[in-house]
Amino acid sequence: MKKIFLVFLSVFMGTFIYSGSKLMKAGSNSVVIVGKINIHVNEENFAFYAKTWGVEDISKPSSYVIFDDGYKNYYRDDFMDKISKSSTFGFHIYRENEYFLSKRSIKNNELVSNSPVTWCFFSDKKFQIYFPLRFKTVVPKGEKYIYVGDFNYYLEGSDFSPVKITVSDNFDQAKEFIKQTYGDDVQLCRVEIENLK
Repeated sequence: MKKIFLVFLSVFMGTFIYSGSKLMKAGSNSVVIVGKINIHVNEENFAFYAKTWGVEDISKPSSYVIFDDGYKNYYRDDFMDKISKSSTFGFHIYRENEYFLSKRSIKNNELVSNSPVTWCFFSDKKFQIYFPLRFKTVVPKGEKYIYVGDFNYYLEGSDFSPVKITVSDNFDQAKEFIKQTYGDDVQLCRVEIENLK
């Protein structure tokens, strides 16, 4: 257990600071999507709810999990075990306020996302919730790195259910993230998305 925790911590604290061959690459029938997840909750009762969910340390930043195509076991609690065994486990962990990268397949230039997001308040899997990342978009021909937006989830109630989802456009910030991550070799393309119900 200690080894698993240390591996998780090293991945979490150095979340996808890419270098060299470890950079996420688009393929002939796939693209890399870029976005961000933002959570909005009622702060008044938040500390109380955290305690009822069993959180002991509320000083840690939250983190979230983005799933790649083909990953099916969205709702299992063995993320840490999988991280300890493989570096190509089909999902990626990011800290709150970080942009995410995820490799997605396209067909006839159309990209459809149906996978959920796992959000861990205070990076504690006991305080773990799921919500949808469902949208579709048309990818311009030849584009491989796609900005899909900053997703804002407004959560209410003791179970933190999403009551509203909006998408904001912070393309310039995303471009800067891509430049810092890949250098000048990658150009980011902005696309319009259609939310799926």
